[in-house]
This record gives sequence, C-alpha cells and structure tokens, in this order.
Amino acid sequence: MRSTKSMVKLVGATVAITVASAGCASGVPSASKPTIGELGSRAHIYRSLTELAGDASAIVVAKPTGGVFDRPFPGGGAPTPYVRMTIVRVLSGSLSSTNIDVVSPGDDVSTGKSALLGARSFLLYLTPAMYSKDSPAGGYAVVGGPAGVFSLQHGTSSKYLKIDGLSADLPSMVQVGKTTLPPVTKTAKQLLDEGPR
Repeated sequence: MRSTKSMVKLVGATVAITVASAGCASGVPSASKPTIGELGSRAHIYRSLTELAGDASAIVVAKPTGGVFDRPFPGGGAPTPYVRMTIVRVLSGSLSSTNIDVVSPGDDVSTGKSALLGARSFLLYLTPAMYSKDSPAGGYAVVGGPAGVFSLQHGTSSKYLKIDGLSADLPSMVQVGKTTLPPVTKTAKQLLDEGPR
C-alpha cells in the first residue's frame, strides 16, 4: 500500500491528509474500509454525532457520480478538488439539489483518486463550503473533513463505517434506520453567517 498527501482548503483550514484503504484491482471496494489519517492539525476534533450535526446543514446518504473537478482558489492559491455526488436520501436537514459538489476530504492511496470515489455510497455530514464568514465557495464541505464521512460497509446496504482514524470518540459504525441520528438544527445560511468552525 502506498501513501499520498493532498493539500485541501476545507472551510477556512488547510490540512494535509493521507488516506489508506484496501481495495481490489477492479476498483470495487473490498471488505476493508478506507481509513483517513491527517498529517496536519484540526481546528476542532468532533467527539459525537451530536457535535457533527450541530455544524451541519444536512446529513445525507450520497453516491459518487464519478465526476471530479478543481475549483480555483481566489487570489491564485492551489485549486480545491470537488467530487460530484448524487443524493440518495436526506436523513436530516435539507438540500435544494439532487446532485451536489462536495470538497474532497483527501485521496485514497489505493487508487490515487478522491476518497469519496472509494465506495458505492457514503453517509455525509455536510456544511456549505466557504472561504470565510458569508463568503461561500460553492458546493458543500464535509463537517470536520474526514470526521463527517462514513463509508458503506462492503456487502451491506445500511451499515456505514467511520473512516477517520483521528476521531476516536465517534462511533465506528452508523446503521441507517437503526442508529439514532441527532437532528440538524441549522440552515446553510445560518452556518454561512457563523463562518468556518
């Protein structure tokens, strides 16, 4: 297994992220879940699903479309990588679109591609992507970077595994329909008005 670094501008904080996962040559994820480990530091470590929901405008199940693109950073900085996702189900909060663009939380070392392409679907805690308070970047970012990403467990249809190795207090698995998810209480506009966490 090899390791790659990706510099990503996420809601006002630049972090270096390394993603490790196991997969088969066909590109279909194996029984091993992807794991994300950061080389940088975080402004906030999320310790519960309630904390993630408190900074989210929506909790969704989404699947990747395969579309990946870079959005230029204002002032000539490094571009921000995005992945296009199709919303399968909104679990809490609201979204105005079926297809959304999400800032990539890092690259999968087994493929060199975005970690959001590494499973059939993901459970995501989303917030508007922003440069600063009231300065939207377009699309969405995952709350806490990799903390708000849960990857569908191979061979199941409702079990989503935590892929963030640094958020030790978050549950290792969320099962849609069985795990009680705290409700989202803020709108995208409220989160933009508050600015990056």
